[in-house]
Amino acid sequence: MNKQILKVRVLKIELHGRLIGYVAGYQDGKAIFTFVHDYITQDMAKRSTFSLKYYKKTAKDFRYQLKSRIKLPAFFSNLLPEGELREYIVKQLKVDTDAEFDILARLGRNLPGAISAIELSSEEIPPYVLDGRINIIPEITKHPEADHFSLSGVFMKFSMFHRENEFYVSKSKNVGTWIIKIPSLRFLEVPLNEYSSMKLASAAGIAVPKVKLVKLEKIKGLPDIKMPDEEFAFAIKRFDRDAGKRIHAEDFAQVFDLYPANKYRYTNYDTLAKTIFHIFPDSIKDIQEFIARLAVNIMVGNGDAHIKNWSILYRDKINPALSPAYDILFTRAYIESENSIALNLGKEKKTDKLTLKHFEILARRAEIDWQIIKGRITETIEKARDIWPSLLKDLPMAEAQKKKLKKHWENLTPDFRIF
Repeated sequence: MNKQILKVRVLKIELHGRLIGYVAGYQDGKAIFTFVHDYITQDMAKRSTFSLKYYKKTAKDFRYQLKSRIKLPAFFSNLLPEGELREYIVKQLKVDTDAEFDILARLGRNLPGAISAIELSSEEIPPYVLDGRINIIPEITKHPEADHFSLSGVFMKFSMFHRENEFYVSKSKNVGTWIIKIPSLRFLEVPLNEYSSMKLASAAGIAVPKVKLVKLEKIKGLPDIKMPDEEFAFAIKRFDRDAGKRIHAEDFAQVFDLYPANKYRYTNYDTLAKTIFHIFPDSIKDIQEFIARLAVNIMVGNGDAHIKNWSILYRDKINPALSPAYDILFTRAYIESENSIALNLGKEKKTDKLTLKHFEILARRAEIDWQIIKGRITETIEKARDIWPSLLKDLPMAEAQKKKLKKHWENLTPDFRIF
């Protein structure tokens, strides 16, 4: 019997500029990521961490290959944009919206974190990364180097660099250090909402990146995109970039091998808490911060803190730590009927039913001593009650949304009610 003949393209995957593996994309849609031997056999005390799944793992604990039948393996799929941001990018690149290998190949030099993906010529492809059960015809698709970036998420946003009080769209030679979210036609006043929500979170003691409201006239290089008649965009400092250098990061969808479409499914906050507390080296600090953010999301009415909105940073290239908070938004301003958080917390999702008892259940299920987190959650709630009512008056959130937020506060259980 003759072997099936397929064409294949291959990307070399680098982490901090060092080769760690290859992604082979086959004509039939299959994709296979193969680790290189030198990476997985490196001394784990010195090996840069690719994903939390492999943190402090020996070579025998590695899955040598990650396979997918239709899309890229989940880790790489999560590096790509979703929704309207994806629609915009694939239109610019002139590729199909489901052609994930092609999108990764085109955006591979400017991905989130410290991963890069660079296409190889047929002569550069190591034979062991190809499927030996079929006849392979290696090929490389010649494209001009894309001056684009990849950011995960749904809303329209751009990686930008800042110079002389103006922001410029990131190009290949200019590593963007800010993310700019422009106004949305679908949801009004989102930049003012997100800025205000992040400021409320910060006032309650949550670690957040630097944020700004930027006048649209100060943003250079934006494409011709329809926007509402609003003055400001929302700017947030990238925590995976520092002085032009890349810091590796991943979200929890990558950790749990979940595709973006499943970001609200298959896990819960209790599992995230257990992972953080039992794996992260600075476990007490990180679990207390995680618990405080959960409380803030409840109080600020953020129903979209799904698994992709929690990330890990590897500041020293090896050890995991919780990243600063991001994508905190008063979502109930736009979805009146929304009355739940994104994932279960102590077996409950309904915002108006959540109490401290559910956090105790989380602690028990995550095998965490309740006393470790009790003080931080109490402190966070007290800070919010003391500061938020007066702070909200001076924040730029639309007045109609402020009224809705106050109503949300009134509907919370006594444990989380602001006033």
